[in-house]
Amino acid sequence: MDHTHQALSHSWSVFYVVLSYVIATLASYVSLEVATRAGQRSAEGRRGRAWLLAQAALLGYGIWAMHFVGMLAYQVSATVTYNLPLTVLSGVLAIGLMYPALLILHGGPLRFPRLLLAGLVAGSGIVFMHYLGMFAFQVPGTAVSVRPVPLVLSVLIAVGASMAAFYLFRLVSSTWARKLSGAALTGLKGAAGLVMGGAIVAMHYTGMAAWHLNVVDSNLLYRNTGGLDTEFLALGISVLSIVLLSMTVTKLLVDAVLEPSTAQ
Repeated sequence: MDHTHQALSHSWSVFYVVLSYVIATLASYVSLEVATRAGQRSAEGRRGRAWLLAQAALLGYGIWAMHFVGMLAYQVSATVTYNLPLTVLSGVLAIGLMYPALLILHGGPLRFPRLLLAGLVAGSGIVFMHYLGMFAFQVPGTAVSVRPVPLVLSVLIAVGASMAAFYLFRLVSSTWARKLSGAALTGLKGAAGLVMGGAIVAMHYTGMAAWHLNVVDSNLLYRNTGGLDTEFLALGISVLSIVLLSMTVTKLLVDAVLEPSTAQ
């Protein structure tokens, strides 16, 4: 690559940055609610595994949706298209590696080696999802370069955030958490969701700092390739994510209120 080529100028959309954090926080809170139910049932049974699968799907999808919206925050004055197979594969990896990580997490007593292994598996899924998704973002006439320091930092954040999230998953389903009042436990999950959402967003934008588009042929920057309408796609994914996650939160909270009365 000719390293004398100029980097493609870009700006950031504050709206999409904030929206990405909202989606990450909602996904984190939903996963904590589901973790409570998964922890109340043995992960060995069919019902317990179904809860873990639901948790993996919701968290993996939420992280993928956050990543996609975060990519749209990266604004360039050029034609942008998305490689559909890479975009879909990135989402599949986010969900696909989250499930075995949760199985490891719930496979026995919570000790550091187990937490580290689960974090490495989930973190790997997040890293693969993130960088595949970035390479799916394509601008004609440009070439990608990656900076090693932000790349390594993003990997460390992904693994560390996964370990912190898994620790919180076990915490909210522990005997200690069950002794808390409903309001206190909900507040704990809300605060944890805000922190987890911030960690997910931090990993994403650290990874973005590692990724640069260099102009190799300025004549191709505005070529119409007939790709997807990114604004329409962004609106669809954002609305779908917020509606899906909000409905899930509502359903879980209603179930939590009704469970004591149905148990009597």
